Amino acid sequence: MSLRKLIEGHKGRVVVVAVLLLLSIAPGEYYVRWISAVALAVFLGAVLIGEDVKIPHRRGVSEVEYIRKRPDFERALTIVKRAKKGGSGKLIEEELLEMLYILTGRSYHELRANPPEALRVFYSSRNPYEGLKRALKVLEAELDEDRRGS
Repeated sequence: MSLRKLIEGHKGRVVVVAVLLLLSIAPGEYYVRWISAVALAVFLGAVLIGEDVKIPHRRGVSEVEYIRKRPDFERALTIVKRAKKGGSGKLIEEELLEMLYILTGRSYHELRANPPEALRVFYSSRNPYEGLKRALKVLEAELDEDRRGS
């Protein structure tokens, strides 16, 4: 792990340490520097011992979860609406990948590197809507097969 990623992951702690360090070495009243140095020692001791000091911070854009929690029916309805409108095959592919990710538990990279049958059927079609219909039929058949096998 690089230093930059470590700092980005603990921005609140870095800011608190920087402020306390600055107050402890800046010219000024003796008691302010002394209290800052003691507070810095306590804070660093707590971090090193493992007592996690909770510092609230605003979530960045990069921390937003990719997978939105929606009911399966709404997800399927969105996919079909996009496909009927002649939407981009890439958007439909992403929605299909999201469904397969949830159903199979495999990562997106694994799904793209070794696509399941439903994804291969979708890729083989030129029309995204027709490809989606066939992919959903294959996926439905696989799910029915899994239910019968259980």
